[in-house]
Amino acid sequence: MVNSTSIQGDFGVQVIRSDSQYIVEVAGQVTINSSPQLRLVLLQLIEHSPGSVVMVDFSNVPYLDSSGIATLLEVLKAAREKSVKLRLVGAVDRVRMLIELLELPKIFSAFGSEVAFP
Repeated sequence: MVNSTSIQGDFGVQVIRSDSQYIVEVAGQVTINSSPQLRLVLLQLIEHSPGSVVMVDFSNVPYLDSSGIATLLEVLKAAREKSVKLRLVGAVDRVRMLIELLELPKIFSAFGSEVAFP
């Protein structure tokens, strides 16, 4: 069941509900221009879904800048406050390298969430 789709230019976010889990499919570059849209979708989902699992699929994200990292960290904090487990999955190539370089898997783990690579 598709809950919502948000598209702006070459960037899009689609939310799919599956039992007690939400899958957030992100497509396009996550930059200073698109990260506010991603932030809004994720924070609203977390606010209205305490105790659930939110899986953020980055398999179609070719680029992630510092505003995208800041968005992920802000959302991670909100998820912890609402007892939501955040799973970041599918990151490849440059995005994966950046996530590993910044040690986001350790940070996510410390907050009770996780990063999983293909």
